[in-house]
Amino acid sequence: MNRTKKLIMALSAAVILGLGAAAQAQESPPPSPPPAAPAATLGGGSGAGIGVGAAVTLADTTAGAGFLPAGQFVYDMALFHVEGLFGFFSQEVPGPNGQTRATDFVFGAGGWYHLHRGSSSDFSLGALIAINTTSGPGASTTITAFEPGAQVRAFVTPNVAIFARAGIAFLFGDTGNGTEIALGGQPTGAFGFSYFFR
Repeated sequence: MNRTKKLIMALSAAVILGLGAAAQAQESPPPSPPPAAPAATLGGGSGAGIGVGAAVTLADTTAGAGFLPAGQFVYDMALFHVEGLFGFFSQEVPGPNGQTRATDFVFGAGGWYHLHRGSSSDFSLGALIAINTTSGPGASTTITAFEPGAQVRAFVTPNVAIFARAGIAFLFGDTGNGTEIALGGQPTGAFGFSYFFR
C-alpha cells in the first residue's frame, strides 16, 4: 500500500509538472500590431478615376493665331486613360465694315496606353485628334489635328498630375498651306494638368 501511494504521488507530480510545462509552451508572445494600411500612392495605381484640367495641342490649330488652350475631361484606368478636350475663344477683330467678332471652338479626344508606370509617374503612348473651327470676318475655317505620340505624367500629389507630350502633328483642312506635318513637343510653358476626384 505504501508503494502504491508513492507511485500515485510520483505520477501525480509528473502529470502536474507536464501540464505546467505544456501550458507554458503554449503561451505565445504578445500579438504583433496589425500591418499599417498602405499609404496612398502618388501614381495612378489602379486608376485615378475622373479628372478635369487644361491642355493644349502640339500643333497650332488656329492657322497661326496662337495655340488655343482647352479644358480637359479625363478618365484614368489602370492600363490607359482617355481624355476629351473643349475650348472656346471669342474676341473682336477688325472687319471690312468696322469691328466684328471672331470665334474659335476646339474639341477633341485622345487615348493613352500606360506603357510604363513609376511610383508617382507614368509614360504613355497614344494619340489625340482635335478639330478647331473659326468663324468671323471672311470665310470660316476648320482645321483638324491628328497627333500620335508619347505623354509623360507626374503626380505631384495623389490628386494632381502635370503632363507634357511629344509626337508628330498632322494638320488637315483650312491651314492656308495644305497638309502640314511637324515633329514637336511641349517641354516648356505648354504642359497641362489634371485634378482627379478620388
